[in-house]
Amino acid sequence: MKKKLLLPLLLVLLAGVITTGLFFSASEEIVGQYVDVTVDGIAVRLYTTDDPRYEEGAPIVVLIKGGYEEKDLYDDLQLHDTIVVTFLFPGVEDDKMGRESEGVYDYRGEDSIEALKYVILYSVGEIEDDDGKKINDVLDYALTSNVGAIGVSNGGNLPVASAALYGDELNGYLDYIIQWETPISSQVAARDLGEIVLEPLELTDSPRRGEFFNPRYLGYGKKSIDVDYFDLTYNENSLFEIFHDGNMDGKYTYEMVDGKPNPDLNGNGELSMDEDFPLDYFPDGEKRYYSLPVTQALLDFGVFKEWPENIATVEEAEDYWKIRESVQLYSAAMNNMPDLKAMFLANVEDHVQSNPHKSHVRQAFDGWNDNGAWIQINPDPEYITEVDAFVRIEELPRNEPNVAPSDWDDIEAYCIPENVDSLKYQQAAVKHMADLVYW
Repeated sequence: MKKKLLLPLLLVLLAGVITTGLFFSASEEIVGQYVDVTVDGIAVRLYTTDDPRYEEGAPIVVLIKGGYEEKDLYDDLQLHDTIVVTFLFPGVEDDKMGRESEGVYDYRGEDSIEALKYVILYSVGEIEDDDGKKINDVLDYALTSNVGAIGVSNGGNLPVASAALYGDELNGYLDYIIQWETPISSQVAARDLGEIVLEPLELTDSPRRGEFFNPRYLGYGKKSIDVDYFDLTYNENSLFEIFHDGNMDGKYTYEMVDGKPNPDLNGNGELSMDEDFPLDYFPDGEKRYYSLPVTQALLDFGVFKEWPENIATVEEAEDYWKIRESVQLYSAAMNNMPDLKAMFLANVEDHVQSNPHKSHVRQAFDGWNDNGAWIQINPDPEYITEVDAFVRIEELPRNEPNVAPSDWDDIEAYCIPENVDSLKYQQAAVKHMADLVYW
């Protein structure tokens, strides 16, 4: 499958314009060579290869990192036969890398989505960098006819948003989108079903979490999961100001367990209907954005006597989430880019979600499939064994494109086993999708 490129690696070095270097890990081991460029004021880094996957050159994948944080330029993928493109969102500075992008950070909003558009257009050879060079002027082996995007966790919503908002410019250029365990709806992103954060964001940037599932789950919906919000409560003096008040005492109730607040009062490892369940939000400046269903329930149940200024209203939440959750964007993305292919990556144990029904995986499959995309859950087993020889191929699921699992609750049947490292099946997915485009 893999073919060697006989031409030597060529890097065009423009003094003061394009920088190249070796990126070192904490152990000082060389883990990647890169070229730095700037595209429309956006700091972009191209991780190069001297062993391209195809005789014609190396495929290209744009990496979009997770969370709502600013992130960095590091190559998390570590693909050695593919050009990995990383970038900084507008207004973000990477102190370690000595790069920054122009603008103001908007928490993965319109400016961030537009920046991704420019990064993609540069990667496919359609636009020049800020010094008048196209990607093939920098890397002559860049295969601009084979370009995809992989979004890690919440980063997986951005390429879908780019396709939905800018598909008229991207159509025919971006070949595929990979979403790795992406929270594709606001309910999933804010963890309305679990796992919960044990400490609110305003107290720590890295809250500890508990793998609890919300027993108020009622059923699946393609765009919104059905949850009973009857006991939704607000108490600005509680550890969490918005929560399900299971014991109906008007305050968030917890005990300190191993030095962290825990609402599992009976210690059985589950949260029952008479125990409290905290709700998380996404930040954006001074506002807190809870999920759309939670925000609507706050209004419908009259939870507030007067709506707090720091909590987004229904209208504000709708405006915020309409470009941040894929369930609202799949239709426009596919209308704009009818040949777009997609893959959703799912492990038996998600890195955040504790919903045993894998509702977000199902929503992603339905969203792509219902709108005519080629969609597959997880790469073929051969690609995983290509990047990890220690994995037994017979232990891996084989999912057919555009065929839904026969039982969504039988997660072992279609999800990657826990013994496979997340990096490995991300790498495998990129190889699978690049080959799909190539062949």
